[in-house]
Amino acid sequence: FCYCFVITDMIAKMKSKNLSGYMQLFIYMLSSTTCAGQSDAQLTNHSQCINTTVDGYLTQFCPNLTTHVFDARNYPLPTIIEQLIVPRVALESSTSIEQSSVFTLRLLTMNVWGLHAWAEDKEARMPAIASFLRQSQHDIVFIQEAWYQSDFKALRDTFPYSTFYGTPGSVLCPSIRHDQSFYFQLLPIDCHGLMILSKHRIINEEYVFFKDRIPNVREYFGRRGALATTIEVTKAVAGVPQSMNITAINTHLATWYSEDESLWSNVRKKQADDVIAMVAAHKDESQLVLMAGDLNSTPESPVFKKFLRAGLVDTLLDLEGEEEFDTSTITWGHANNTWTSGEPGARLDYVLYHASDKVIRTSAYHTVGAWTIKEGRKISLSDHMWVEADLKVTKQAE
Repeated sequence: FCYCFVITDMIAKMKSKNLSGYMQLFIYMLSSTTCAGQSDAQLTNHSQCINTTVDGYLTQFCPNLTTHVFDARNYPLPTIIEQLIVPRVALESSTSIEQSSVFTLRLLTMNVWGLHAWAEDKEARMPAIASFLRQSQHDIVFIQEAWYQSDFKALRDTFPYSTFYGTPGSVLCPSIRHDQSFYFQLLPIDCHGLMILSKHRIINEEYVFFKDRIPNVREYFGRRGALATTIEVTKAVAGVPQSMNITAINTHLATWYSEDESLWSNVRKKQADDVIAMVAAHKDESQLVLMAGDLNSTPESPVFKKFLRAGLVDTLLDLEGEEEFDTSTITWGHANNTWTSGEPGARLDYVLYHASDKVIRTSAYHTVGAWTIKEGRKISLSDHMWVEADLKVTKQAE
C-alpha cells in the first residue's frame, strides 16, 4: 500500500514529547495527499529511503520526485475485527421523567483534545472524561477530537446511543459498526474526530466534509467537516409522554495557526457556509435544529456572525441578552484551565439552535471545567473549557 506525505515543521514538538518513532515519521511527513495517477518511478527515490518504527511497526519512507513529498511503504491499514459481545455500562432509560410543565433539553459540547502527537496526558484524561460523561445528566453531547477508535469506544459506552466511528468511504479510517473494532490503529489518518452521544434514539446520521482547508499538518492529517444526526427525543412532562424530532449538528472549523484569527478567516467562512447549508437542509424536517462545536471563531468574527445571520440563536445571548466580554465564558485560555491559562482568552465553543414550530428559550448556560489528578498534580480534562446549555420548549408557535 502506498500513501504520500509532505514534510513537517513539527520536529521540535515531537522531541519535546519524546516520541522517537513518531519523531522520525513526522520529519518525513506533514499531511496526507494522493498517490493516484503517479507511476512508481515518479513516486520514489529509493536511494534516500529511511526505515522507522511507529508503534512497533516498521514502515519505509522514501523521498518523492515531487518536492517535499514522500511516500510510505508497508504502512498498515486499520484491521477491523468483529466483536461477539459489545460491553456496555449500565445506563438509564432513554425516557426522562421530569416533574415540570416544560420540555427541557440538556446539551453539552466538548473538545476532548484527543490527538496523541499533540495532546498532553491523554492516557490519564480520556478515562476521566468517560467517568465525567457517565455521571452527566445531559440529553445530547457533541464531541470534537475523539480521533482514535479506542477513545471513541470508551466515550461511546457512557451513553445509550452514539453515532458511528470512521469516515464514510475512507480506506485509512473506514466507518465501522458498534459491534466492530480496530485491531490496531497507528494513527487516525483521514478520521474526523466528531461524535454525538444521546440518551435518546438516533435515527440516522450524515456527514459533510469541507473542501476548503488550511495547508497545515493538522488540517491534512484528518478530515474537517460536520456530522448531523436525527434524534427522536421522548420525555414524560408532568406525566404525559411527549416527543419531538431534533437534528443535532456537530462541527469543528479550522484552527487559527497564528496569533490572530483573521489569517485563515476566509477558509473558516467557507466552512461555515457548508455547515449553514446543512442546517438549512434540516430546518423543514425537524422541529428543532441544534448546532454545536468548536468554531475556532470569536463572537465578533465575521465567521460567527454568518451563523447568526443564518437564523441560528446563540444560547448565551439568548439567556443574557447582548454579550459583554466576560472572562467566565472563555473556552480557550481560561484562567482555570491548566493547559491554556497562559494563552489569550477567547470564546470559541458554542451551542446554537434554530426552532421551527416551537418556542424555545435558553434556561441555563455554563462554561464547564473538569479536572483529574495525575501523579499528585491537578490537570484539566481538555485544553478547552466545555459549554453546557439547557433549552426549554414551552409551547407550539402560533
